[in-house]
Amino acid sequence: MRIALVNPLSPFFGGRVISRKDYSFPSGLGYIAACLREAGHTAAIFSPDLLHMTMGRIWKDLEKFKPDLIGLSVTTPDYAEARKVAAKVKRRFGCLMIMGGPHVTALPRTTLEEIPGLDAVIVGEGELPMVALAAEYDRTGKVDFANIPGAAFFRDGKFVQNPRQDFLQDLDKLPYPALDLLNGGLSYYRTAKIITSRGCPGQCTFCASGVCMGRRFRPHSAERVVAEMSYLMQKFGVRDFRIQDDCFTADPARVVKICDLILWKDLKISWVASARVSTLQDEAVIVKMRKAGCLFLNLGIETGSQRINNIIRKGTTLEMAEKCCALLRKHGIRYSNTFIIGNESETRQTAEETIRFAKKLKANVGLFGLMIPLPGTPIFEKYYKDLDKPGTDWSKWCAQGLGGPYTPRHTALSGWTLMWLTFTAYLRYYASPSQLLRLIDLPSRN
Repeated sequence: MRIALVNPLSPFFGGRVISRKDYSFPSGLGYIAACLREAGHTAAIFSPDLLHMTMGRIWKDLEKFKPDLIGLSVTTPDYAEARKVAAKVKRRFGCLMIMGGPHVTALPRTTLEEIPGLDAVIVGEGELPMVALAAEYDRTGKVDFANIPGAAFFRDGKFVQNPRQDFLQDLDKLPYPALDLLNGGLSYYRTAKIITSRGCPGQCTFCASGVCMGRRFRPHSAERVVAEMSYLMQKFGVRDFRIQDDCFTADPARVVKICDLILWKDLKISWVASARVSTLQDEAVIVKMRKAGCLFLNLGIETGSQRINNIIRKGTTLEMAEKCCALLRKHGIRYSNTFIIGNESETRQTAEETIRFAKKLKANVGLFGLMIPLPGTPIFEKYYKDLDKPGTDWSKWCAQGLGGPYTPRHTALSGWTLMWLTFTAYLRYYASPSQLLRLIDLPSRN
């Protein structure tokens, strides 16, 4: 079977990344493509953002590829673009068409009702369902979605949703993602994005990472992680790794083992990851990370109010954040702190507490974003479940600019007030000369 995996155009930056150096390789599609190839099928990835192509060029390349099936990876921000792509797929190719990803996993029935010609939605992890689908097609010349785990579809006018594929437990059995489909991007920039674990043990009410990957931490072994790094160094000359885990440091003992292996193999690399402050309270772990090439960490702080922290079930304290940031500064690891304006029960006072706390932590980069209750998250289920219906404008839902946001129900503050608070947070954060110096002091990377 010939399978084309398509990433729709990003709605940000006018459908283009600022520069190709800032690309985000669709790692999930990379794993699916690798599993399909390992099973004897032909797979290709089409990502216009990554390849700096217009959709017109993508259509021409798809026509040359001649797919039997086109699969679209869909998040809430790019859902509107995915609908446009899906409509053209049926008109131009007439082949099987499916969707996967967090948005359609959370809203499978609504997605199928809104998109004529969509054959099925794959709920949850996609590797094993896609291999099963391709095998059935090769065997019978068609696909009965009733036999595909995690498939949701309509049959005789009735909505059917099969049980989800069980989460993969031994991730080491997966092949390396098909990064060779980058068309030379790895070799040119010597930068690779890798995933060393799936699932986040956090219970944050706003986070959509658990929609597809679950709330249980499932790691690759330290040996597999370092072996993949070594492979990418040898094959593509990669020297900079951007670890895409929701929480790379969820198991500090595994982090130490990975660092020990990097040092033992004398890998001359640098790397960036995301972490929870509750997992970085041990100074020895931070020292080891710095020695093994960690240049930068992304920390989700979210709020400067402990009351709000408890409401959103962050599972951390403000004291943990202060200690973690102080240790990172002490040992020369730069870091960014992200904050949400508009958390559940947010007030002007708690937003003010967040801005003051952000300045206190002295991060190299402070990021402030408007709360977006994404489908599948606890906050969406609590306040916005009735929007799981055809006709909801998800492009406006995710707007954080002049187009206007959604109408909040989880806080008494209006959407425009939250946007203004977010804007003023940036102004106040970067108004300090010392903060601008910290921003300039970012590590240089490829």
